[in-house]
Amino acid sequence: MPLESRIILVDDHAAVRAGYKRFIDSETDLIVVGEAGNADQAFVLLKTQACDALVLDISMPGQSGLELIKRVRLKWPKLALVVLSMHDSPVVASKALEQGARAYVTKSSEPEELIQGIRMALGEQTFVSGDVQSQGMFNSTGPQHAQENLQQHTHATQEPATTLTCGLTPREVDVVRLLVEGHTIEQVAVSLGISGKTVSNNLSHIRQKLGVQTDFELAFWAWSQGFGRKPPGFGE
Repeated sequence: MPLESRIILVDDHAAVRAGYKRFIDSETDLIVVGEAGNADQAFVLLKTQACDALVLDISMPGQSGLELIKRVRLKWPKLALVVLSMHDSPVVASKALEQGARAYVTKSSEPEELIQGIRMALGEQTFVSGDVQSQGMFNSTGPQHAQENLQQHTHATQEPATTLTCGLTPREVDVVRLLVEGHTIEQVAVSLGISGKTVSNNLSHIRQKLGVQTDFELAFWAWSQGFGRKPPGFGE
């Protein structure tokens, strides 16, 4: 058994990989043994390079990180999977853990949290970075509680959309539904008989109420409530 746990990094930005590689390699018990710029490269690399943990981004060109998690989990079920993502949305984190990741760490977290996440994942424990936990979905008392809270949240998001709209008004619900179905702001305005400026204002209020910042996070939330089509990488 190697003295150092072997890590493969998967991120489409070489500079990001280089930065995290230096930090991980500075630890006496961890070493980066391979890098990949997308999901397909990572899957090919895993066939030839033995490793103990895969640290991967979710948002990459081509196949999503969530799809990669599913593929890896089927072929290498014991491999520790750690998501390192720009998204601090609990909905995104819950889906990553549901797909098979053991740890979820945001890129805005302190680097020490990534190291902690890797080590806990290697020990078959669940870890979620503090900025995601602070939004109330995860209990910070330990990995077992985090997993229990994840299951409770996943069950809750499967309830009908009409019961879980997080304080959105009927018009705001319509705006979300139309946007995630692929309509532009102008098309939404025409459909609802309001101005484009009103749609933009509604969208700003929606993001504030839901605590999301990007279209990506809004799409994840909308899917979890049963609105529109599933985002890429959200197969059953």
